[in-house]
Amino acid sequence: MSVRRTVATSLSRYRRALAVLAAGLVPWLVIPYEDATGLVFSVTLANTETLATTSVYHYVFVYTRGLPTELLAWPTATLLYGAGVASATLAWVDREDRRVTAGLFALAAFDVCYAVLGFSSFRAGTIAYPLGAVFLALAAWTSRP
Repeated sequence: MSVRRTVATSLSRYRRALAVLAAGLVPWLVIPYEDATGLVFSVTLANTETLATTSVYHYVFVYTRGLPTELLAWPTATLLYGAGVASATLAWVDREDRRVTAGLFALAAFDVCYAVLGFSSFRAGTIAYPLGAVFLALAAWTSRP
């Protein structure tokens, strides 16, 4: 293998790792309200005005009893992202199927877009912006075979 090919492969791995990490760190949904902004991250929901946070665990098992399915899209996207990260880590032992990894990140991106319906209030004029879907799609793109 030539030096140029080795360097290109190494850069590709670092770009991919950076894309996967960024997809988990940026807010997946940005919800502007009148006085504050709600931020939905991969594992927590935060309010910028009160600095209150709710973990995805508490959201699912405490707060979502009897709510519409659109509001469960965020925890589902979190599970898909976690499975995608687990699949991507299999690359270190040469056991990864990149099609599965890319598919998991792509499904998480679609799920974040579906969560917009649950977190938006169209009557009040509040629309959630799926910022994380862009980064999840980028992670899917860099994970493609």
